[in-house]
Amino acid sequence: MVEEIKSAFEGIKSEVNGAIESAKADNASALESVKAELEATKASISVVKDEIEKMEAKNNRVKMNQTEVKGFNATLADAIEQNGDSLAKLARGEQKRSSFILDSKAVGNMTEAVNLTGDITRQYANQVYALPSRKVHMRSLLPIGSLSQGLFTFPYESGGEGAPAAQVQGSAKEQVDFDITMKDAAAQYIAGYVRISRQMLDDIPAMTSFLQSRLLEKYLVAEDAQILSGNGTAPNLQGILPVATAATGAATVDVEQLVQAIAQLETSNYSATGILVNPTDWAAIMNTKNTNSAYTLPASTVVTTDGSVSIAGIPLYKSTAIAVDKFVVGDWSMGAQIMQNQGISVQFSEFDADNFTKNMITVRVEARIALPIYYAGAFIYGDFGNVA
Repeated sequence: MVEEIKSAFEGIKSEVNGAIESAKADNASALESVKAELEATKASISVVKDEIEKMEAKNNRVKMNQTEVKGFNATLADAIEQNGDSLAKLARGEQKRSSFILDSKAVGNMTEAVNLTGDITRQYANQVYALPSRKVHMRSLLPIGSLSQGLFTFPYESGGEGAPAAQVQGSAKEQVDFDITMKDAAAQYIAGYVRISRQMLDDIPAMTSFLQSRLLEKYLVAEDAQILSGNGTAPNLQGILPVATAATGAATVDVEQLVQAIAQLETSNYSATGILVNPTDWAAIMNTKNTNSAYTLPASTVVTTDGSVSIAGIPLYKSTAIAVDKFVVGDWSMGAQIMQNQGISVQFSEFDADNFTKNMITVRVEARIALPIYYAGAFIYGDFGNVA
């Protein structure tokens, strides 16, 4: 029985294997047939595609020959005509704005400048590139106080008699007398303004901050001139240089002159807190050479890694506020003070002249300050003698 079953099983197995091999052969034949049909279809599609491209090219040539190529002016005129109703409503005030998209697809290349009849669309930078500012102002050297009135009066010691001395037993003590004098420093306005269109303020994002910073810088430059060189006749302040003590040193080397000026100042018991020179004279000091043309600075001069310079321990400040070939050594913390009423203000207003009707804005900068010079002897003013 077992043998019969095995024989039957082997027969079934043989039939199944034969069917599988037959199916494989049929599938391979069918696959090759499908591949052949696909290749034939691809060839047909390629032929049709070529014909379509030829027809499109021919059609485009016909259109180009029949279509007028318009310049920018003609295209703009067509756009205005198509949007005539909207523009008319804008003119009558029935709507606040009108806009349309200018379709320039049919314009072609614009190769002639005459096609451009208006400004190119622009994008503004996010800042206004201003001119450079002065690096050191007098406000950075002098103390600042508050002023509530138009006249600042201060008492100062102008002289005196007598002095304390050792007392002989039974004798009178020495009498000391101080001469106190009242001195006035009138507060004066330093001011200026600029007038600008409202449109510019609106269109340029950084214009407001630019005006604030630049007007402030302009003010500080004018203030520097008054603090240093004002002649004291209203509306001018009394400046420091006209009343400063003249340098008396005999040295001819720049650094030596400054050291002598420091000594002259401190001989009168003031303490030098700063030296003011022009950048040109700072460069001359830094380029000091010996007789062998080698760069050499006196031992009293110290230059730090950040470029700061001190002479005999006194910081040197370079500023265009002082003229070339001049210098001031001063006890800036004690000799004078800026007294101000409400500080420096920058204000914007349309209520100036006919600004309201002309859409203009006036921007004003101003401050009212007094400059009491407590000690004229606290400033030594000299000339390097390098400029004839």
